[in-house]
Amino acid sequence: MTDPEMTVEPAGTKETQRRSVAKAITWRIVATSTTMAIVFGFTGKLLLAGGIGIVESISKILFYYTHERLWSRSTFGKVSEKPRSRHVVPHTGTISQREREAESGTKAVTVWFTGLTGSGKTTLAYALERRLFDQGFRSIVLDGENMRLGLCRDLGFDPIERAENVRRTAEVGRIANTHGIFAICGLISPFRDDRRRAKEVIGRDRFLLVHLTAAEQTLHDRARNHMYDRAEKGEIKHFTGVSDPYEAPEKADLVLHTDEMDIDRCVEEITAGINGKVGF
Repeated sequence: MTDPEMTVEPAGTKETQRRSVAKAITWRIVATSTTMAIVFGFTGKLLLAGGIGIVESISKILFYYTHERLWSRSTFGKVSEKPRSRHVVPHTGTISQREREAESGTKAVTVWFTGLTGSGKTTLAYALERRLFDQGFRSIVLDGENMRLGLCRDLGFDPIERAENVRRTAEVGRIANTHGIFAICGLISPFRDDRRRAKEVIGRDRFLLVHLTAAEQTLHDRARNHMYDRAEKGEIKHFTGVSDPYEAPEKADLVLHTDEMDIDRCVEEITAGINGKVGF
């Protein structure tokens, strides 16, 4: 199975608040101690060095607080979960959800594939689309790379933009589902928080999380242009699974080992998962 989704992603993981606070405190201690040592080295006066260290710490804490407060009021670089305008409201038509489901014969869901490059996301997405089409169901594939060539072409790979990429994909999936169309999403989506938000956007009863995995050598062999090898040599920076982390789902609806199962069997497992969630 080939998986052409590009995985050039940003460095860094999402930190807990406790870790961030611990880093800030230890850095403040190091910086103040350094200032005190320099003052004492030049003057030989311990009290003066201590006094300057205390004044520096207090002043920088105040300046930092002011700095953060000012930035908190700025929308620059933020991705809000709410509309920027307070004057927009939702609109609905006269066709009910029940009518749409009756017309399509089932309740449409979103199948969300997550996994490293080479795990088979794109291959299985299109194989599942074929199966649903043959069974008379409408579906749409939201492939990670295709999304970045179109709807998400303005987004990069830093954590905020990556989260926005997932959000946009989830919103398209939600709209498709409400119109009786199955959405098949194939994104690396390496962070649990982003996948959780996608599930909230789409709806828990319509979201099927499928974790695709395979042996490391299989992933290497499947990846186009020797991407893993190049990443390990440092030729590709911030590559998920090599220099950047991947947070595997803790409670996926399905876990498929694509190096042990052929495409048809994988699709059978997925359709069975859909049937278990909404019924065909």
